[in-house]
Amino acid sequence: TIYEYQNLTPYPIQRINYEFQSFINNNNAIPLIENTSSYFNLSFKYQFAINDEHSNIDNNGAFFTYGKTNYYNSARLTYMNKNIILEIEPYNINSKSLFKSNKRNAFDYTNNHGSYFNNAQMGLRQSQIIIHYNGIGLGYGYINHWWSPGFHSSITLSSNAPSIETYSIGSFKDIYIGKYSFGAKIVVSPFFSTLNLPLYLSGLTSHLTYHSNPAITVGFNRLFQSADYGKHQNGESTWSLQDAARLVIQPLFGQSKRNLPSTIPGTPGFDEWDEILTGFINFKFPDKNLDIYFELGSDDSRGNLIDLKAHWDHTLGYLIGVKKYFDFGKKKLLFASEYLSTKGSNTFNPKFWRMKDPNTPNYYNKAGYDYYTYKGRIIGAHSGSSSDDLITMVGLGDKKSMFYVSYNLERHGIKSMLYPEYKTELNFTYYYMLKHNQKLLVTLEYEKINNFGFISREVSINKLFWFGYIISLR
Repeated sequence: TIYEYQNLTPYPIQRINYEFQSFINNNNAIPLIENTSSYFNLSFKYQFAINDEHSNIDNNGAFFTYGKTNYYNSARLTYMNKNIILEIEPYNINSKSLFKSNKRNAFDYTNNHGSYFNNAQMGLRQSQIIIHYNGIGLGYGYINHWWSPGFHSSITLSSNAPSIETYSIGSFKDIYIGKYSFGAKIVVSPFFSTLNLPLYLSGLTSHLTYHSNPAITVGFNRLFQSADYGKHQNGESTWSLQDAARLVIQPLFGQSKRNLPSTIPGTPGFDEWDEILTGFINFKFPDKNLDIYFELGSDDSRGNLIDLKAHWDHTLGYLIGVKKYFDFGKKKLLFASEYLSTKGSNTFNPKFWRMKDPNTPNYYNKAGYDYYTYKGRIIGAHSGSSSDDLITMVGLGDKKSMFYVSYNLERHGIKSMLYPEYKTELNFTYYYMLKHNQKLLVTLEYEKINNFGFISREVSINKLFWFGYIISLR
């Protein structure tokens, strides 16, 4: 299926919905694309959302409630043959009664605060062309990424921001050798900061799976934000897309990079780039319909192994989660829960600790990179720096309809702001298959944020209604 080539959809609610549908169909993947020599489909999507107090919607790419009323229309073309995958989805969004923007620091870029966008937007969503041989090849387009075993949060790359121009090389589906399968891909995205500074997002994602009981997957992600800081020679830039791509295969420790031209003179191999490293492990028990996963991350480059041992925990981020599927009479039941933390550690070794303030924000906190945002939206975990995010979801469904209830607790600026934000969210989502080629989506959400805007006792209560309709020609 097309989802094989994208490691499933990058949009989490669609991702878990697809996995739940697979379980409902007796653990057989939904035949999104038949096993034929070629495939063509054209679909149309309409979405409408209203909310009353602040902007909202996480991890859904371009569609976001910039104002009190929001309309989204798109047409999606998908074509696939033995060696080519083509996806194009042009869209337009219109928002009215825009929420005010007040961008000052990393904590003002969470999804509940306004955006600098106009009320009308046009672009491409999850649109790309891939040329490959047996799944290994090249890709280019405007796409989203989801580099995480989780269903709600991703430390490294998420689909929270709009689709970004991306060049990619590597595997677009897993390669199988006996009981093992693996995949790896390098991506590079050039874009401009709000100050018109050329920026680059470059990363390497890889994973290896041993298919047994349980099936065990281990993965590694490495991501850089780098920039052309205006250092020119003979009128030409000194930093390019190719330079950004090479970062992902450079040594891990700073001392091993000491002689590279991008390092800062007089330092033991430090540079001006912003790096995030994550590793994860996933245990899938097919006989129990159970997934358990854990991801560990760091956003600090260490000088050497001694430095890593001394400072292993002070920029630690982690994600832990579980998904479990049950038979429930004629219907199926899903239980899923996940916890993310990007807040600073409480333990520091006084022999080695050298920062003045142990509560300094870590992830997504560099102003030169627009606080790890693209078009005003966080590229990584939507809860942002110095945060945590706990969600529990229950789903009930059959082959025609699925209903989800989730409860979410989210905190922003826990150790870095005088008055951290505390968000509580209750969400109800319903999917219904009108016909084999028509789907309905209805979401109701109640969200309350205490200390809104990091102002003591300021409260914002937002009620969201979201309706979607998709019709496909197939």
